[in-house]
Amino acid sequence: MRKFVFFLGVLLLLPVAAHAQHYNLYAGYSYLHLDSSPSTASLNGWDAAFTDNFASAVGVTVDLSGNYGTINGVSGSNVHSFLFGPQLRFPATVSPFVHGLVGGVHVGGGGASGTSLAEGFGGGIDIHATKLLAFRPIQVDYIHSRFNSTGQNNFRISLGLVFNF
Repeated sequence: MRKFVFFLGVLLLLPVAAHAQHYNLYAGYSYLHLDSSPSTASLNGWDAAFTDNFASAVGVTVDLSGNYGTINGVSGSNVHSFLFGPQLRFPATVSPFVHGLVGGVHVGGGGASGTSLAEGFGGGIDIHATKLLAFRPIQVDYIHSRFNSTGQNNFRISLGLVFNF
């Protein structure tokens, strides 16, 4: 009986604990301008992020993205990024934010692939339609990576929906 009461108590307190924290889940379209020496590439794909706002204006973000297209004449190429870091936001109906991210970028296509350390800096704007839903009309990120001792200066533009918990 004690285990049942404990389990029931945990279930009842989870929504309170979740309400004390403010989590955001973002999902949307992503356009990546890839600096792939000796040329550049324009890739389309997706971007998703999970943010734990442990203070009203400060949070930690995990950002994942996948972009697909032709790189240096190789069709079916892909670029996946996995980045995380701090995010600062202005909590309001129209809520701008900035973040600094670090992680990695994986590029594949044509039977070859590689992974590089990457860092990203950027920000965007969330427009809150309701308490649970926001629209992100723009997010712009500069993502720097280094493959074969050559630095890539990539720019990503995203838009989508933000679900607030």
